[in-house]
Amino acid sequence: MGEHLTIIALMALVAYGAHIGMQEEMILHPLANVLARAPQWAHKPLFACPPCMCSAWGIPVALIMAPELWPFLPIHLLAAAGLAAWLNR
Repeated sequence: MGEHLTIIALMALVAYGAHIGMQEEMILHPLANVLARAPQWAHKPLFACPPCMCSAWGIPVALIMAPELWPFLPIHLLAAAGLAAWLNR
């Protein structure tokens, strides 16, 4: 159970951290400028919405940190998005 909670927290925190890091005058802001060239539908999961970013940023984290838990990825993704939304309130 603890490993699941750790993965969920990491997914949400990496996505939220990436969101913060891509704000204006932050170190990842040039990356946000590059990602802004993506199609409009990709903006939220790439840089504009922390809960949405759990898909693009959190899934790789989960697969790298705990590949044995991939069957639980849909549950982890929903929980991480909820946590990221709570952090973003």
